[in-house]
Parts: sequence; C-alpha cells; structure tokens
Amino acid sequence: MKHQVFSLIVTITIATIIVSCGSSQSKKLIGTWKVEDVQTDFNEMEVTPEMLSQVVDMQKQTYFRFMNDSIMVIISNNDTHEAHWSFNDEENMIMYFFEGMETRPYELGKFEGDKIVQESNTALGKITTIYRKQ
Repeated sequence: MKHQVFSLIVTITIATIIVSCGSSQSKKLIGTWKVEDVQTDFNEMEVTPEMLSQVVDMQKQTYFRFMNDSIMVIISNNDTHEAHWSFNDEENMIMYFFEGMETRPYELGKFEGDKIVQESNTALGKITTIYRKQ
C-alpha cells in the first residue's frame, strides 16, 4: 500500500513539473512587439524608390501589444484598436479578429523563435515584416 501511495505521489509530481515547465508558446507573446525589419520583393520597374520608402515607413508605424491570453491592442498612426487573438500551436500562427468579426480572422504572422514574421502579398509585390518583442 505504501508503495502505491508513493508511486501516485511521484506520478503527480512529475506530471506537475511537466505541465509547469512546458509553458505554452502563447505565454511568450505577452508584451509589446515592434517592427525590427521590413523586406520587400517588388517589381522595381513598377515602383519608385519614394514609393518603396513610403511603404516601408508605413509598415514601421504599426506595432501591437498582447495584453493577456486573448486581448491585443494594435497601434497604428497613433490610433489604437482592440482585438482578440489566438495561437495555433500546430502552425505557430497568430490570428486575430475584431469584435463581431469572429468568423473572419486575420493572420498576424508566424511565431518563429523570438520574432513574429508577417508575410503580405500586395498588388506591388510581397512584404515581409519582422516584429521583435521589446
């Protein structure tokens, strides 16, 4: 009987350690994320250097703050927008949606190590924005 009780205690202790040490990736997202780099893949024949600079500057003006495990604030041009977010563990994809638009979530980007990588295809070409936690 003592052996069974001891085994049960050891099993519960190990399970508790595994659960507490295996913290969810989404907990690592809590905080403020700002643009570290913007990469563009545009057709240089269709885009002027001024237009390219404007697109990059516009991307750098947007950042976001994960408040908790479901609420985020998006800050763009000094405007703030509250949204709900979720994390897909299988794809490391962060999704968000605005109140009342739950059926139309947006992809924020992939969580890759210590950065979030967002790829957008536009009429001008591809934009890759890399965010890093502050």
